[in-house]
Amino acid sequence: MELLVLVWRNLTARLTRSTFTWLGIAVASASMVLFLSFGEGLRHALAAEMGNMGPQIRVVAQGTDAFSPPLPELPPQMLEQIKQLAPELGIEKVIPAVVMFRGGFDPASSFLFYGLPPGADPRDFYPKAQVAAGRIDPHPSGAVVGSKKAELNHLTMGKELRLSRDVKLPVVGVLKPAGSMLDSFIFVPLRTLQKVLGTKNYGVFLVQLDPDAKPEEVAQKLEEQIPGIDAQSTTEALKFAERAMRIGDLIRFGISLVALVVGGLLVANTVMMSVYERTREFGVMRAIGARRRFIFGLVLSEALFLALAGGVSGVIAGYVGSALINLYTQHAVGLALSAVTPRLVFFSMGIALALGLIAGLIPARNASRIPVTEALGRV
Repeated sequence: MELLVLVWRNLTARLTRSTFTWLGIAVASASMVLFLSFGEGLRHALAAEMGNMGPQIRVVAQGTDAFSPPLPELPPQMLEQIKQLAPELGIEKVIPAVVMFRGGFDPASSFLFYGLPPGADPRDFYPKAQVAAGRIDPHPSGAVVGSKKAELNHLTMGKELRLSRDVKLPVVGVLKPAGSMLDSFIFVPLRTLQKVLGTKNYGVFLVQLDPDAKPEEVAQKLEEQIPGIDAQSTTEALKFAERAMRIGDLIRFGISLVALVVGGLLVANTVMMSVYERTREFGVMRAIGARRRFIFGLVLSEALFLALAGGVSGVIAGYVGSALINLYTQHAVGLALSAVTPRLVFFSMGIALALGLIAGLIPARNASRIPVTEALGRV
């Protein structure tokens, strides 16, 4: 308790310097929490998306980026090949689809169209999909719009939706909110989207399996027997996404580490200046019986206290920032894309304390080794 009283007294005696040091660490910690919270949020959102999807395997052209809309590079012959292999592999249904992305400056002006063949509807993607108005089937010539996309763009029943300069479709259905990417999709007839893109090819085959079939084995056999495709099961897609997000986490941590190092230097500077200014005080403490390890512990405790206070404040600020970001993303796309998880909190606090420890070791060592005669001799 005596040590804590001394730490508090010493830090408040130099309040301005201590406050700026605390703010530096808090800002650095908050930036790290915010950067890494995107990775945590994306993990949760992706896991929820994969869990809600109906098809167990996604087939695209070889080399297609897993996070971008697949280009229409799969010829009709490939669809027939998969259908021929269906009885042997335990394939229940194959849904050919075409994807078209039309980007804008914000989520409200960006559109992701899915072209579906006759007999397919949003329930093949998300079994729990339900219609709020109109019908759920976009055929023969209509558009079924996700709830968030309809809300942001005022797409009500009967309103025309422009796919290209020459192609328009009326809105024939609006889906109920699903709390997933489904809320931002627009489903249209496959032939219509192929006409807009000027192709007869497909962008993706969504494969549904019999209950007894094993997705990983079926995906491997499809790749072996049909050259030029990538077949990914839901589990494989999650593993790939996890690897990609870990790389992203490392990049974001590297960026935030710059701010953290600056925060650590602020702590080191504050503690070092404090040691220099209190040399005589340390000499008096040594003269009346204080041991070297007590001086060492006192100075190190000051550094750790600043790091702890800055780390806690940074986590709180990061949590508030994450909540504000989620307010925007939930309004824009219907998803929370940032998450401050317990492991992120513990990781951030651990990094802050580690920086405080490293920044305080040298000043604490120097303070504990100041000769008593030299310290008392200073004015």
